[in-house]
Amino acid sequence: MQTLIDQAQPYITAIVLALIGVLTTVILRSVSLLQLKADAWFDAKLNVQQREMLHKIATEGFAYAQTVYKELGGEDKLQQALAYAADQLATKGIKASSEEIRAAVEDAYLKYKATVLTKQ
Repeated sequence: MQTLIDQAQPYITAIVLALIGVLTTVILRSVSLLQLKADAWFDAKLNVQQREMLHKIATEGFAYAQTVYKELGGEDKLQQALAYAADQLATKGIKASSEEIRAAVEDAYLKYKATVLTKQ
């Protein structure tokens, strides 16, 4: 009986090692998939927060240009608001295209106009 166990020992060891290898592969793949999902969730969460920050800074830029550059015309005020917003976003490490910044500033302007018109 002992010789049978001794003869089977290398096969049993090989099978156990193969099972451990397969199990390790499955675990590592699962961790990798979870990491991808977590990265996607964090990116989405950060994008929402960055968009909120973009709109807050654009509103600040509009207010800044509206109060500091009263004597300038509309296009010049817009350029000042865009410059302010771009500087603040760069300071905070938020990357946004010039179109996104302009859209946010224009949104702040339209909201301001809507507020002014409803008060009249």
